[in-house]
Amino acid sequence: MDNKVGDTLLTPEEHALLLSQVKEIVAKLQAHGITLTVEERKRSLRQRRGAEQHIQRVIDLAKKHNVSLKTISLASLENDLSLTKQFQPIEEELRVALQIAEDTGLQAGSEAWEAFLAYYGVLSSMGERMPDLAAELQSVVDFMAIGPRRKPPTT
Repeated sequence: MDNKVGDTLLTPEEHALLLSQVKEIVAKLQAHGITLTVEERKRSLRQRRGAEQHIQRVIDLAKKHNVSLKTISLASLENDLSLTKQFQPIEEELRVALQIAEDTGLQAGSEAWEAFLAYYGVLSSMGERMPDLAAELQSVVDFMAIGPRRKPPTT
């Protein structure tokens, strides 16, 4: 069995600090961002790659030629472009962090499950000869008898 992550535990203090820092980042992002519904996300327009320079060009030309639209302010367009530029590197770093967190959690869960199955197998075998152990292990046996659990639906 590979042990890629089990020996690099966070101390309780490191875990608490890291979690509070992540929560602080989330709170700061919430002050400047929103959370879209699944439907809103589906309906959102996606800009083309490399569009920022062309958006800026249109802003500059609209200013130069005094173009304004009744329902869409140029200042709002500039703010949206600025926010896009600000959030892009944040997104990239958060993706890296999420990948590390997910992969580490997945690997740790996999390693734990593999070790659990090994110990469970030995204890089950021993339980056939030791009724007291079999009784202590019964809740685990019941859990294992049901089979894999389905993921709860996401909202």
